[in-house]
Amino acid sequence: MNRAHTAVGLLALALIVGGAGPAIAAGNAADTPTFTKDVLPILQRSCQHCHRPGTAAPMALLTYEQVRPWARAIKDRVTTRQMPPWHLDRSIGVYRDDPSLSDDEIVAIASWVDAGAPRGNPEDAPPPLDLAGLDEWVYGEPDLIVAMKEGFDIPAEGPDMFPSEIVDSELTEDRYMKWVQVLTTANCCLHHEHVYAFTQAEDPEDDDDVDTVHVTEYVMGNNGDYFPDDTGKLLKAGSRFRFAPHYHPWGEEVHAISRVGIKFYPRGVVPALEVTSHRIRTGIGDDWVLNREKVEDLLLRQGVDLPLDSETPLGPFLTEGSVNSLAQLSIPPYTVARSERFFRLERPAIIINFQPHMHFRGSRMLLEAIHADGRRQVLTDVPRYEQIWQLTYTYKEPHLFPAGTILHSVAWHDNTAANKHNPDPSAWIGWGSRTMDDMGNAWTDIAFMTEEQYQVRLKEKLDRLANPTNDP
Repeated sequence: MNRAHTAVGLLALALIVGGAGPAIAAGNAADTPTFTKDVLPILQRSCQHCHRPGTAAPMALLTYEQVRPWARAIKDRVTTRQMPPWHLDRSIGVYRDDPSLSDDEIVAIASWVDAGAPRGNPEDAPPPLDLAGLDEWVYGEPDLIVAMKEGFDIPAEGPDMFPSEIVDSELTEDRYMKWVQVLTTANCCLHHEHVYAFTQAEDPEDDDDVDTVHVTEYVMGNNGDYFPDDTGKLLKAGSRFRFAPHYHPWGEEVHAISRVGIKFYPRGVVPALEVTSHRIRTGIGDDWVLNREKVEDLLLRQGVDLPLDSETPLGPFLTEGSVNSLAQLSIPPYTVARSERFFRLERPAIIINFQPHMHFRGSRMLLEAIHADGRRQVLTDVPRYEQIWQLTYTYKEPHLFPAGTILHSVAWHDNTAANKHNPDPSAWIGWGSRTMDDMGNAWTDIAFMTEEQYQVRLKEKLDRLANPTNDP
């Protein structure tokens, strides 16, 4: 797209959003966008994978008959960039699987609506998408499938549910994951679902010898995790999987069964970098030692026998509920509260993705890198956060940083009446798992490396920047 074309598109978009759409649509009828020629291809690329029968989307957008009644609502959602869900600042970074619309595509949809939403010539329509079933794997057939044995009955109405089920993986050897995805029978009412894998010590009473891996998370709008070449998550032999879903009843009774599919690297192949997931939290996180006195006081009150001559063993007995009670998050009534966290990279690393997680008051979150010289580099800014879409933003090229770089996350919570999602702006809100509480998690997948590996990757990056025509 040339600059003149872009300028015209931006001007037209500004006029449409400002209410001058009909004047634009009143030009040559031959130039008027139609559903079959102009709108349907956009819907196929960015909308239909979610807006189809069997999902939590409120309507299907596969045919003209399905789309036409929603035309004005569609215009409103796309011109304000609420849909498709991609709530970040598009001027910062380049991402994989970006469904967001260009300015010209938004102009086409808005002009089509203002012109009366004409169908157009059926012969102009592209063939229907061959949409994979909701029970099919996006990246192909997995090598391992681990499924719930019992599952959960979700009522049509009622409070949110946070159950858990543990299943043996029956994996007999250590393997590295190339991709992982969760499928569920409860697409209508599964808000999100974490999947963990853990191995237990031979002595079941040895609580300190538990190794836990965050395998993946299911959320609306995500197809799973696909790790960059020569990186992968390690899944150990004998791992047991814990499914930890969050269900929100959605008007129909459902029996929920989730299963996780994993594609491994070939046997014996060890990728150069191991991926680990990190939750940079508001109030407490990996650098919990800053709050050690408060942590130890809490554990003593819980009856934990703390050793006096060694470091406090936090590991498995510090439950999620306990961590939540430690977190320092205060959102007073009728205010927009800002909170932040810092996470120091003790070794060189690549940052693969970023997923903000907050609840109803969450309005914005950004992740930036603070370099050793004090320079700040915003990696991702999500100014239009929507808690019903817990999207993971995967960088097309992972960010490479030296040891000592600090990841800084900033979260904004809007507890005012201006926040349309806010159920009660008069309430004080703190940290908690309930939807009525809130959080400030910045999830990232990180692959740490040696200094030698960092220097090799840094040279490769500098060479690419110096010779951009050599990029693949």
